[in-house]
Amino acid sequence: MSGPKAFRIVTRAEIIAICRRDLARLDAAVEGWASTGRLNRTIEQKDVEKVIARRDELRRLLAADRFVELQKQVVAEIGFLQADSERRVERAAEMAARSKRHLRRSKAAAEALLQRLQALKVEIPADIRNELSSSTGSFERLEAAMAKALLLVPSQVPQDTATDRQRELATRLGAGEDRDTLQEWIARQPQETEDPALARIDAVLGELSGLGVDSSPFSDRVALLESEPPARRSLVADSLLLDLAAAVKDGRARARLADELRARRAELSVMKSPQATSLLTEIDGFLASPSASDGPKIIKRADFLIEEEFKAMAAEERRRAVLEGLASLGYEVSEGMATAWVQNGQIVVRKAANPGYGVELLGGSRSDLLQVRAVGIGSSTDGRDENRDRDMETIWCGEFDRLRTLVAKAGGNVAMEFARPVGQFPLKIVSDPSVSHQAEAAERSYQSLSINRFKSH
Repeated sequence: MSGPKAFRIVTRAEIIAICRRDLARLDAAVEGWASTGRLNRTIEQKDVEKVIARRDELRRLLAADRFVELQKQVVAEIGFLQADSERRVERAAEMAARSKRHLRRSKAAAEALLQRLQALKVEIPADIRNELSSSTGSFERLEAAMAKALLLVPSQVPQDTATDRQRELATRLGAGEDRDTLQEWIARQPQETEDPALARIDAVLGELSGLGVDSSPFSDRVALLESEPPARRSLVADSLLLDLAAAVKDGRARARLADELRARRAELSVMKSPQATSLLTEIDGFLASPSASDGPKIIKRADFLIEEEFKAMAAEERRRAVLEGLASLGYEVSEGMATAWVQNGQIVVRKAANPGYGVELLGGSRSDLLQVRAVGIGSSTDGRDENRDRDMETIWCGEFDRLRTLVAKAGGNVAMEFARPVGQFPLKIVSDPSVSHQAEAAERSYQSLSINRFKSH
């Protein structure tokens, strides 16, 4: 098959660019994973170091030209990081919900302790009283206040209600008595059945915390719900749950948007065009101050720019690979041919050893599909030696195989789409490319001269 051919070519430079894009996306995935983990306090430095070590190992695959292995492992690593991040968010949500349950239980215990001290008519310092009765204090401050308050509980029977015999006996029995620890005292308190409405609220608040979303705007409504009688809580909780669910949905959407923008930023960072630099600045600004309405638009623009720049780079590398291969096969490749190919959509390259023959190259500017065919150079009115034309087509068949080998040795690949047999179509005759180039140069010179004359007048 040595007639007209259509083929696709992937160059080593294109493969390397694909791998670098993959590694850039991996960098973004590592950044997002670490950011989320630090936000919800579920990762340690050793976890980060392990992920970085795996990332660096994948980078070494690129240096070793293990491209296929690299691409497979990058996909697997990104998938692992996403799944691990979700697990850590769930764990953070569970921890936050458990913390809220403990705090609620401690508040109930603090209230019981305050009531006991009041019943015993124990004088309670104002700071301890305030902490025990506060509805907004932290778990740590409440626990510290309860520990101090527990020391105020008398270990003996109150003096005004005991006989002399009772006071004497209590003194002897309490001389070596160990007081309860705070945990022991709380554990002995009656355990109330967990309220289902509060449990649902805790779970959603925990999810908000895991996503790194500030839940303080809901604090007053949660406190109000906790003060409601148990019979009314379920009804009051419904509207709060709806708003919390909306906040969770918004938090998830923002997290996904941030991850997608980090991925685009990583890919744009390996590009050097002014457009890429400008869009990088815009993405950084969005990540610093998000706006839900602008995010999807930025992603759409970034995807378009990334794809266009990658296509342009790949097309340029394909043209370079073909022209360099033809030059090494003895074809007359000159400076400016790649540009002419882009501008005209085709070029003719002459065979130096056989000036009356060459190859015509088409396509490749908008698509990765290239076409090539052997051509005769001269005038269509001149007589042709059909046997020689057929021989040159046959020779081109062998040269095309050698071209494929050259591309493969350089780390690329050529895949055939179709090839027509020798003689199926008459050999195409084209004008002398050198004459055409001279005419084009003369035309450009004439146009330049005309413009200069116009300006001078």
